[in-house]
Amino acid sequence: MVTSQPAPVHADSNLTLTDLDWLRRLRAASDAGRQPPRVPAEIAAKLCAFGCATPSERGGPVITERGRGALLEQDMRDAEER
Repeated sequence: MVTSQPAPVHADSNLTLTDLDWLRRLRAASDAGRQPPRVPAEIAAKLCAFGCATPSERGGPVITERGRGALLEQDMRDAEER
């Protein structure tokens, strides 16, 4: 049986520090059960294009498992650099 796993997002996916910051805000809102923050349209479009977020009926994009994976990978990379 094959399970569908989101493709990993790597550093070369062109996500900027600003994009990652917005992903962290989306994750925090999701984890707290709050409405997603208002994300600038160009950043929301980019996050959705990379599969890191998806449009929401609640007004803003919500983080996906792929987005959570991208943040985890970035956090691990940051820890290695310390």
